[in-house]
Amino acid sequence: MSTKDMILSTAKDMISEVGFHKMTTANLAKRADISEGTIYRHFESKEDILQNILDSFDEKYLALAESCRARMSKGNLSLEELLGSHFTFVDANGADIKIVLGTYSILEITRRSMYRFLTRMRSLFEEFLAHNISLGVVRDVPLAPTGMILSNMFFGLMRIKLYWPEIEDFSAEAVEFTRRSLLKDLEEGK
Repeated sequence: MSTKDMILSTAKDMISEVGFHKMTTANLAKRADISEGTIYRHFESKEDILQNILDSFDEKYLALAESCRARMSKGNLSLEELLGSHFTFVDANGADIKIVLGTYSILEITRRSMYRFLTRMRSLFEEFLAHNISLGVVRDVPLAPTGMILSNMFFGLMRIKLYWPEIEDFSAEAVEFTRRSLLKDLEEGK
């Protein structure tokens, strides 16, 4: 791992544990077992570190969305797989998401990152719905409100999963509820 990546990884851990404002470059350097000067050789400020973390998070979600779109265009992305891939994304990127959730109300750069994340998720869900409505798999639902409902439902589940792990995981029930709500059942298809 490069020094820059190690700094980012350590910063992610610290910010998700103690918050952005309590992390200083001095305590980051101490925890990473490097000098504070080493941090400044790679980053202009702790805000620059945060921006790099947010940019990486954005890139990871863009990669997930593009992967889903590619599978959708080939006709092999089910609703369960679309939602499941998002739950997997949360599990793999919990620290990044906690950083965004923990700082979006106080920092403009994280508000922009949160907005991009939610907008991209809603857009992907809307594209999935439109594609599957055209195939006759999904009920004819209004795209914008349904995409907004799905993204907000997922966003709420994501927060529960990250902040209250003691609550029983009901991701499977949420997927089943969404499936029952959106997919045409076999009787309708006849």
